[in-house]
This record gives sequence, structure tokens and C-alpha cells, in this order.
Amino acid sequence: MNEIKMPWFKRGDVDATIGVFFDGFTKIIVGVGVLTGIMKMSNEMVFGKLVSAIGMTAFLLLLFNTLYARRLGKKTGNAELTALPGGISGGTFFVWLYALLVPVYSQTGDAIYAWKVAINVNIIYSVLIIICAFIIKFIIQKIPSEAMLGSVVGGSMAYLLMTSLADGFSTPIVQIPALFMLIFLQFGRIKLKKFSPAFIAVGLGTILAWVTGAMHVSDFTASFQNIGFYLPLPQLGLVGGKAFQAALSYLPIAFAYAFADVTALLQGVEQAEQSGEKYDPKICLLETGCVNLIGSFIGNPFPMNIYWGHPAWKKAKAGTSYPLFVGALYLVLCMTGLVAIATSAIPSAATLIMLIFVAITTGTQSYSVVNKKYYPAMIMATAIPIFEMLYGKVENGVSAASNAIGAAINSAGIDFDVSSVAVTQADLAGTGVSKGFFALGKGSMMIAILFACIMIFVIDRKWLQAGVSALVAAVCAFFGIIHSATVTVNAAPVFMWIYIAIAVFFFIIHVLSKSRPELQPELEEIKAEEETKE
Repeated sequence: MNEIKMPWFKRGDVDATIGVFFDGFTKIIVGVGVLTGIMKMSNEMVFGKLVSAIGMTAFLLLLFNTLYARRLGKKTGNAELTALPGGISGGTFFVWLYALLVPVYSQTGDAIYAWKVAINVNIIYSVLIIICAFIIKFIIQKIPSEAMLGSVVGGSMAYLLMTSLADGFSTPIVQIPALFMLIFLQFGRIKLKKFSPAFIAVGLGTILAWVTGAMHVSDFTASFQNIGFYLPLPQLGLVGGKAFQAALSYLPIAFAYAFADVTALLQGVEQAEQSGEKYDPKICLLETGCVNLIGSFIGNPFPMNIYWGHPAWKKAKAGTSYPLFVGALYLVLCMTGLVAIATSAIPSAATLIMLIFVAITTGTQSYSVVNKKYYPAMIMATAIPIFEMLYGKVENGVSAASNAIGAAINSAGIDFDVSSVAVTQADLAGTGVSKGFFALGKGSMMIAILFACIMIFVIDRKWLQAGVSALVAAVCAFFGIIHSATVTVNAAPVFMWIYIAIAVFFFIIHVLSKSRPELQPELEEIKAEEETKE
């Protein structure tokens, strides 16, 4: 029997390459601004060591994604298989930047030391990901796929669609025409003989940005000063010592976001499975953990992960090679200093439309593969992650206001440290931002999954499983995985006791159901479940 031939290029690879690349690349641009602006790192340090290491780490992850997809395609006889997208982990990147690097620099005034601490935290994070790879099958067996899909739709709505719309609308003359051009071409099912929908839409946005003055020639010409060749080398001197001791104080953050990224990876794999393409979560986790570990040793402080959005690139008819193309772009731009040139030539508002497309497609596909009876659980899971995004915006707004007030006071010659003024949850509640935003905004992805699990088990009248899910929620609240800003013991006791009470209630219902037919699963549902297992 002849071995199936996997194509190295498909037309949809162009759209997927553009979308996945700019999903991660925009984070590099933000990071460069913070490292050089706030932390006062030299361009030589940023481009010569950090950015080049980020590029190499991303390349390794994406190379593996392509090789794994091609191997899986040959094994299953599926030449149309679409590889998993991946790159810089979105939420974790900004946490590492603003809750780790910047605070350590602010405390010590030493940007290199802050980099060392972040490297050591990233090593801890990577080890946690690898450990999760060996216990993941048990977790998958116990979590309904509908709960995972509902939470991933919520995350997509919050961090891909809403955030991208808001950021892009700061330059509406760029994003709105580009967005509707993409909508026209993709959802209008317009067949093109040349170029891809993404290329045309982003190209339109770029042209509009330059014509209307949203982009500046001076920024473009200045960016050429950063051109060079930066080869990432082992940075073993950054590992261990005093920096590792400091990193241990950030263990709660590493634990919380390692778990969040494991959840995000599982959601990405689940999306692919709903498209009929079954990737092994254990292999994906081992890949991610090992790549991040290697990246840490060459100086990359930021985690990489599998992305959501497989359905979008499947719809775009992408194949197995687009991750490799994305990785090659990362490698070339990050190792040559072309990062600055690329970002000064292409407006972010034009590239953000690809994330909006991914979010819309993700939501559509996720709901289309789920039994309608589970829609209530999925709607709940979709709503909860949005609270984290909203509360994060509130916190950033408060911080920006404090800085502005402090600058105004200091310019007036008044010696007052505005950082000593704390804006409490009670203060925010007085403006309409209730304390519930904080509670739902901390560990939102986990909250979404737990709430959806409970609702799904209630819908199926699986009272014991509903009680166990509530108990898991209680444990998570106790350790601060949900409803708390930090991971610690007895972090959210009120929520813990509430979930314990709910668990007891469902355990009682479970006992009563043995003698009460009206509390037992319906016969049709039992038959359907047995057929699914077969």
C-alpha cells in the first residue's frame, strides 16, 4: 500500500500563516515597547538576546506542530488534515510582562535581574506543563467536552473578538473597511483566482493606514537602525541562584497560569477533534513543556502554547505546513531586527481582523457540534471569561489614572506618593463595578468549566458527578485557583463553603434518586450514552 502524500503547501496556508503570525507577533511589539521604554533595556539586549530567543522558541514549537500534523495525517490517511496553530501564550505573556518583569524591575531597578527571575519562573512553569502531560487522560475522561467548548468560546469572545474590535476601532478608517472586506470574502464565499482573503483584507487596511496618515514614514525609516544578526545562545548563567529564590515567590502565578494554559491547550485540541482530527493531548503538552524549557535556557522568558482557532483555519482549507511558515517568519524577523521594520510598515488594526475572524468561526463551530440541550451550560461558560477581560481593563484604567494624577501632582511641585493610595473593591463598587467582577474575573476559565460541568450533569441528571464538580470548585476556591488574585491556602473561604453546600445538596439528590424515578436519567438518554460509548 502506497503511503499517503501530504502536500507541503495549500492555498489556505496563506490565510492561516497571516492570522496565526500576527496573533503572536503583536505581543512581541508590545513587549519590546515595555522592555525598552519602562524597563530601560538597551536595544542590543532586547533584540540581541530576548527577541531572538522568543523567535527561536516559537520556531521550535511551530516546527513540531507541522511535523506532528504530517505524521498524524499519514497515519490516519488524511491528506486534508489541518495542523494546530500555536505561538506566544496570550494571557500568560501579559501576566509575565506586567505582573513579573515590571514589578521586579520596579523593586530593584535592575532589568537584567528581572529578566533572570522571569527565566526561572518560566522554567517552573515548563516543568508543571510536563507533569500535567502524564495525568491529562484522567482529566479528559472526567470533563465533558461541552464544558471545554463553552469556555473556549467565552475566551475567544473576550480576548480575540472584543479586545481586537476595541483596539482596532481606535483607527476605524483602517479596521472597519478591512474587516468588512474579510467578511465579504470569507462569509460571502467569494472564490478568488489570485491572492487570499486575508492578504487582500490586510493589504487594504495597510494601504488605508498609509494614505490617511495613520502610519508615519519617520517611524519606518528609524526602524532600520535595529537591523543585524542576532543568534540566540545558551544563557545558563541566568538559571538558579538568587533569581531562582526570588522566582519561588511567584510560584502561585506559575501554577495558576500553567493550569490555565493546559486548559487552553486542551480546548484547542478539543476544537480539532470536533473537526474530525484527533491530536494526542499528552504529546501536545510534552511538546509545549519541553519547548518552553529549551526556550528558557536560551533566554526566552515568555511561555508558548497551542492556540485556539483550528476550526477557522480548517474552514480556510489550511494544511499542515502553515505553522512552519509562521515559525520561519518568527525566526527571520526576530533574529535580524526586522521586527521593528515589520511593525512600522503594517498597522496592527489591519492584522487584528484575523483574530476577529478566528473568534467568530470558533463560536460558530463550537455551538454547531453540540447537542442543543447543552446550550444553557455553554452560554454560561461563554459569559464568564468575559468578566476577566472587563475587570482587567478596569484595573488597567485605575492604574493609568493613578499614574496621570501622580505626574500632575509632581509637576505642580507637591511631594506626594500617589502609589500609597489604594483603590479598593468597595470604591469600584460605588461606580457600578461590583465585587462580583473581581470574583468572576479571577480564574474565569476554570470557573466557566466548573459551572458548565455542574449544569451539564444536572441536565443529564448525573447528580453524583454534579456533586463532585461542586467539590472540585470548593477545592479550587480553597487554594485560590478561582475567585482569588493569588494561589494560597484558604484563599476564598466564602466561596469554598458555598460550593461544599451545593455538593452536599447534589449528593443527597443522588441518594434519593435511587428510589425516585423522576430524579433518574431518562431512558432515551441512557441508550444514547451507551451507543456513544460503543
